[in-house]
This record gives sequence, structure tokens and C-alpha cells, in this order.
Amino acid sequence: MTIRFQKRGCHMAGFSYRLNPKCVEDGYLAIVLPNIVDIPNSHCSLNLFETHIKSDTVVFDYTSLEGIQKEFRFPLTGFNEKYLEQFI
Repeated sequence: MTIRFQKRGCHMAGFSYRLNPKCVEDGYLAIVLPNIVDIPNSHCSLNLFETHIKSDTVVFDYTSLEGIQKEFRFPLTGFNEKYLEQFI
């Protein structure tokens, strides 16, 4: 699975990782990531919360159980405002 953050169609940040096929076959899929993701072989890290606020779309690229490449786009427009409303 690949996760890409975009703003106005331009790539901002992204990463990919392998999913456990057993969990996918059983119908259970949960993605738990820390807020700060260290990027291997570099001296960089990615703040996921900050990236959510600065981007307007997150794109999930994955291979279906049938072996077909698929893409799911999730809009993040207004994420900052919607998130902050919960604390007001």
C-alpha cells in the first residue's frame, strides 16, 4: 500500500509499506502510525498531523485481493477546521 499526500494535485509527501495478507483476507484492516514517522536511510522525519493540515487530499494506492491495482482518494479539505471544532 502506498499513501500519498497532495495539495492541488502536487505530491507533498508519501510512503509505502506491506500489509499483512492474513488481516486483509480476514476483513480486518487497521493502519496505526505514530505522528512522527522516521524515514529510513535519511536524517528526516515526517510529521503526519502537520502533513494532514497542509494537504488537501490523501491518495491510497493498493492491490485488491483480485490482483488489480486500485486507487482511493480521500479529501482533506477543511481537515484543520473540522479537527479544531472538536476542541471548541
